Amino acid sequence: MKNILKYTAIFSVLASVVATGCIKEVHPTGSSISAEQATASADALKSMTAAIHNYAANAEWAGGTPSVHSFYGLPSVGVHREVMCNDLTIMDNPYGWYSQFQSNQGLSSTSSHIQIFWLIYTKIIALSNDVIRMNPDIDAIVDTNKGYVGAAYAYRALAMLEMAQMHEFKANKYTSKEGIEGLTVPYLHENMTVDYAKNNPRLTKAEALEKIYELLDKAVLLLDGHTPSTDKTLPDLAVAYGLYARAKLYEGDYAKAKEYAELALAAGSYSPLTKEQWTSVTDGFNNADSQQSWMLCVRTSSESIVVKRGIVNFVSFMSTEQTYGYGGPGAGAYVMVDKQFYNQIPDTDFRKLSWKAPAGHALEAQNTFVPATDTYPGAEELPEYASLKFRPGEANPDDYLIGSATDMPLMRMEEMKFIIAECDARNGDASSLIDIVKTRNEAYTCTKTGSELIKEMFLQKRIEFWGEGVMFFDYKRCPEYLSINRGYPGTNHPEMARFNVDGIAPWFNVPINGYEAQDNKALSETNNPDPSDSILPWVE
Repeated sequence: MKNILKYTAIFSVLASVVATGCIKEVHPTGSSISAEQATASADALKSMTAAIHNYAANAEWAGGTPSVHSFYGLPSVGVHREVMCNDLTIMDNPYGWYSQFQSNQGLSSTSSHIQIFWLIYTKIIALSNDVIRMNPDIDAIVDTNKGYVGAAYAYRALAMLEMAQMHEFKANKYTSKEGIEGLTVPYLHENMTVDYAKNNPRLTKAEALEKIYELLDKAVLLLDGHTPSTDKTLPDLAVAYGLYARAKLYEGDYAKAKEYAELALAAGSYSPLTKEQWTSVTDGFNNADSQQSWMLCVRTSSESIVVKRGIVNFVSFMSTEQTYGYGGPGAGAYVMVDKQFYNQIPDTDFRKLSWKAPAGHALEAQNTFVPATDTYPGAEELPEYASLKFRPGEANPDDYLIGSATDMPLMRMEEMKFIIAECDARNGDASSLIDIVKTRNEAYTCTKTGSELIKEMFLQKRIEFWGEGVMFFDYKRCPEYLSINRGYPGTNHPEMARFNVDGIAPWFNVPINGYEAQDNKALSETNNPDPSDSILPWVE
């Protein structure tokens, strides 16, 4: 019997829908800390901001044990975004998690798989609002508290920015609805009343960005000279600038995006990941302390809820070198790289070692693997193209309390480098792109110009951030340079996921939680249409 069954019963793919209205989530009550206590005590604020991170790392389905195993905080949202794009595939998926987003099925607004985005982001906003509400006058905040309040503003901006991008309706060739193009999400602020929440319309992209910039302005003001933590779990000044760079990229203001990305790099002490760090069997993409490129992350330990569950965590899904979770030989739902994409990567680029090379390939001997154990069969069990990027903690494939107790990046300095590279590429300058890629491939050079240079920049960014949930925003933002092309002879995508999309994929316009629309009458007629089955898979 597969090891996965030792830890939990497997729920149905068609998990039951939990009718949770968002009003309760975005304006929680019952805080055990008074405003006076919070403003007077840095320890109290430290605990409250730590709660934001803890939820981001350990989000649970409403009511306890999740009915959706792909629900485990911000890292799970990133995996969903990866599955919606082109370069990651789950070929053998016997339990079905993430298959809805691979196959564009069951994605209506009342689907539990759609709800998780709204529930995670609004809870992060709610927890941030608790801190902000208790410190209404930023000019009166004492120095010992500024870093924590600034982190809350930054976390709220992060959640709102990602929500806006995921839910904004963009015109496409497969779905349509009158009057919703360019609409994002309602504004969930710290002083909401129930009446406000019941009639809170979607903001336009410009309106959403205005609110996000207001949040980031306050975050920058408070975080300048006041670092809330040293473990990268709370946003600092560099992260606030990084979020500003992301927002300006979303806006299309490339000059400002570059400016803020440079400010982010200057505000911290970072260095790009080395080959040794990238390919480390023990620490590869799982240990923020060993990698000086990470700017913001989530951390888990053996005591974390998602770790104790055994299979409801990032390592369970995204590491192929473990026995107890979905993504390893215990269940066989291996996460792999798209073959066509893999073949575009030069063999001299060490990032290509992120996946198991096919038999006879020049890189076959260069792959490194978690050593086999009495219960873990090792490299031979893994299929070709299987991910080797995200290693189990301490290279332990058998003990989930160790293997799943890892860190996951939410922002790396390399993203800032690629934002600069894109902005420069749009002005015909390849030098920034060459500079960052040469740290991965010493032989790299680029003589491309115009649109071909921008395409090349995006190819390199796809290689860099595979599996990290970053590229979705670029796919949705720049369909002229990035497209879904999963259907081709020899593809390793499953049959139900072999889509070739002309322009923006319909599932990029993620519907808003339908139960929120029931509570909020302003959303009742303006939600995004169901993208399910709006396009047919490619057939060879």
